[in-house]
Amino acid sequence: MSNFKVEVTRVLAVEDHPNADRLSLVTVMGYLAISDKPDGKPRYAAGDLVVYISEAALLPEGILRKMGFWDAEKGKGSLAGGNGNRVKAMRLRGIFSLGLLYPVVDGAIEIPVFTNDVGDLGSSYYLTVAEGDDVGSELGIEKWNPPVPVHMAGEVCNISGHPMKYDFDNFESVTDIFDGVVEVVATEKLHGTFSAIGLVPGLNHEELFGNGDIFVGSKGLGAQGLVFKDNPANDGNLYVKALRALLDNGFADRLRTLSAQHGNAPVHVFAEILGKGVQDLAYGFDKPVLRAFDIAVGREFLSYDKFMTVAVALGLETVPEVYLGPFDVDALRRHRDGKTTYGGVNIREGIVVRSTTEMRHPYHGRTIAKLVSPDYRLRKNKDATEYV
Repeated sequence: MSNFKVEVTRVLAVEDHPNADRLSLVTVMGYLAISDKPDGKPRYAAGDLVVYISEAALLPEGILRKMGFWDAEKGKGSLAGGNGNRVKAMRLRGIFSLGLLYPVVDGAIEIPVFTNDVGDLGSSYYLTVAEGDDVGSELGIEKWNPPVPVHMAGEVCNISGHPMKYDFDNFESVTDIFDGVVEVVATEKLHGTFSAIGLVPGLNHEELFGNGDIFVGSKGLGAQGLVFKDNPANDGNLYVKALRALLDNGFADRLRTLSAQHGNAPVHVFAEILGKGVQDLAYGFDKPVLRAFDIAVGREFLSYDKFMTVAVALGLETVPEVYLGPFDVDALRRHRDGKTTYGGVNIREGIVVRSTTEMRHPYHGRTIAKLVSPDYRLRKNKDATEYV
C-alpha cells in the first residue's frame, strides 16, 4: 500500500541530457530526475546511493538552502507553492523530470542545523543510511496535503476499525509489482474525490445512515477511522449528498442483499465523485456523479470480473475501462496519456492498472498501481485543483 517516503535508493542509470550540455538524466526506481553537472561531469553515477524526494514533498529551509533552492532576497524557497518549498513535476529542455535527488556521501546524508533565530545556516551533522531507509523525518521533509474546500468538509464521528484504508503506489516506485501477472486491466484514473461507502451489519450507530450500519467518508478520514455524520449540518457535504442519492434509489437493500449472500459480511464500495463543482476537470458532467472502481466483501477485494458483476447488481456505474490484456508497459503508457474517455472534453489524469484476478506481490501487496500522465502533472491551468 502507498506510503509517502523519502527513500534512500540506488541510481540505475545516468545519461546526458540530449538538449542541455550541463544536465544529466538520472533514473531511480522507475522515475527520471534531471540533475546538473557541477564540474561539467554528471553529479551521479549508476550504482550511487541517493535520497529520492518525490513530487508533493515539502522541504524545510535548511534542505532548500543546501540544494540551492533558497531565494535569500524573498526569504523563501524557489520551488512551487506559496512558500517556494513544494516539489513539482517539471519539463526541462523538453524532458519530463519527476522529483529531486539529495546526495548520499560515503554512506551518509548531511543534516543541516540552524544556529540562531535569525536563520543562519550553521553546522551540519551526518547520518549513516542504507538502501531502503526512509529519511523523511530526519531531513524534515513532509508530504503536502492540499486544502479541503467547504463542500468536502463536514461533521464526523469515529468508528475506528470499520473503514478500510485504501491506497496504492505509482508504478514507477514498484516496477516489479506485475512480475508473474498474466493479464491486467487498466481503467481511467479520474480527477475527482475518493469516496468510501461501507455497510457493517449490526453496527447500529445512531449517527450513521440506514439503520445505523451504513457510512460514507473520504480517503483521509477513513485512514483515521472517521466518517461523516447523517445530520442536517452535512446536507451540503459532497459525500453525504452522493450517498443519500443512492439510498433514495434502493441502494441500502441491495447492499444488504450482497452482505447476506456472504454470511452478513461487511461490504465496502470505493468510488470517485467527479463532475462540475468537484475539481477543475468536470468531464462534461454538469453536476457531481459517482463512479465505482473497487469493491471489498468481508475486507477481501473482488476480482475485476466479479467487481463488474456486483457493481451492476448494486446499481452502480463504474470507471471507464481502457485496456485489457497482457502486462505491457509501452501499451499501458499509450493509454495513460491523451484525452479522457468521457467525450475527450479534458485531459486524462492517467490510468489504474490491476491484475484481472486478485493476486498479491510478496513485498508490495495487492497487484495494483497507478500511472499518471506527465501532461496532467505539468498542467498549469490557474484553476487547477488537487483536493483529496
